[in-house]
Amino acid sequence: MNNLYEIIGNLLAAFVVGLLAALVPKAKAWFEANTNAATQENIRRLVQSFARAAEQLYHDQDPSGEVRQKFVQEQLRALGVEITEAVINMIEGAVWEINTENKKALVLTGERSGNCGCQ
Repeated sequence: MNNLYEIIGNLLAAFVVGLLAALVPKAKAWFEANTNAATQENIRRLVQSFARAAEQLYHDQDPSGEVRQKFVQEQLRALGVEITEAVINMIEGAVWEINTENKKALVLTGERSGNCGCQ
């Protein structure tokens, strides 16, 4: 009878080890994928915030946008973000959003004041 309990215990131990061996890589892959997505979202938010700050600080002094882009990149580097092509594209996207919002605001302001520029 003791041999039966020992065999069942060994089978259960083997089953648990096999289950862990199958689940650990999947759990690790899921964790890395979700962490990566969360990290990307944090970087996107930082880029948007720094781009808006750069616009506020340097809009009148920097018509070409070079100083603003340098400011955003320096702020990101200070937080340990590596400036890759993807991050540069995020910066460009944030700038596009800011410019689009500014153009909409100008149109709305022009319509409300009666200076729509219409003939």
